Amino acid sequence: MLDLRKLAVFVAVIEEESFSRAAQKCHLSQPTVSGHIKSLEDYFQVPLFDRHTREVRPTRAGQLLYRYAKRLLKLSEELEREMRLFAQGGQGVLFLGGSTIPGQYILPGLLGSFKREYPAIKITLKVADTQEIARQVALGELDLGVVGAKIPERELDFEPLWEDKIVLIASPRLFKEPCTLSLRDLVEIPLLVREEGSGTWLVVQEKLREEGLSPEECHIVAELGSTEAVKQGVKAGLGAAFVSEIAVEEDLERGSVLKLSLPFEIERYFYLITPRHHILSPVAQIFVDFCRRSD
Repeated sequence: MLDLRKLAVFVAVIEEESFSRAAQKCHLSQPTVSGHIKSLEDYFQVPLFDRHTREVRPTRAGQLLYRYAKRLLKLSEELEREMRLFAQGGQGVLFLGGSTIPGQYILPGLLGSFKREYPAIKITLKVADTQEIARQVALGELDLGVVGAKIPERELDFEPLWEDKIVLIASPRLFKEPCTLSLRDLVEIPLLVREEGSGTWLVVQEKLREEGLSPEECHIVAELGSTEAVKQGVKAGLGAAFVSEIAVEEDLERGSVLKLSLPFEIERYFYLITPRHHILSPVAQIFVDFCRRSD
């Protein structure tokens, strides 16, 4: 069986370009280092170093082994670290991303419950639009994400968690009372929208196209960078807007905005994003399991 300790010595010899310096680095005698290299050569049945020069120069087989040895040793370190986390009862740091609606209106309450169950886990929550959160999870900058739209991304898996409804709201300044609008009415009213990359706006555009209406036909008067900015614009009478019902529950109850009906409903899921080709850390897996229980 392949011995990781011997691989570590082999890597040290290549990186130090010296058997003696590798021996010092690994706290071994030089004969022991030479013995480990000979053992690896016997195991693979190929020479790993060029013996016809005074320089420590790996053969092509040695170069190949070096690349794989580095990866194996890194995986070994990750494994030890993650197993220690398990043994410590779920301590660690979770780097979580949320698009605007889940990040502002769902995850804070969920994280409160999560922290009560797992107080030793530290959480860092980043809020951005759906596309940015997906990008950072794909790059490994975030462990997980929760977003409001499913987008094409080969490096990620999207698991539906919770349902949501998107509603059209307006100020009492524009409409004295709730009413039903036709598609033609929708084209004529001033509309506030979120920026490109917003999960809410992506879902709305898709639904409008399904109903035979191009989003470009809408009378868009402003593109705003957050749900809160959209809500404030609506209250100021700038126009109507599509928003998550979760984000305007209190505003609807107070009467500061009105809900307008349409010939169709816009429903969606909030999705849990996980990296497709990477094993989740213990802390990330704990949070995934918690979300599934909270579904």
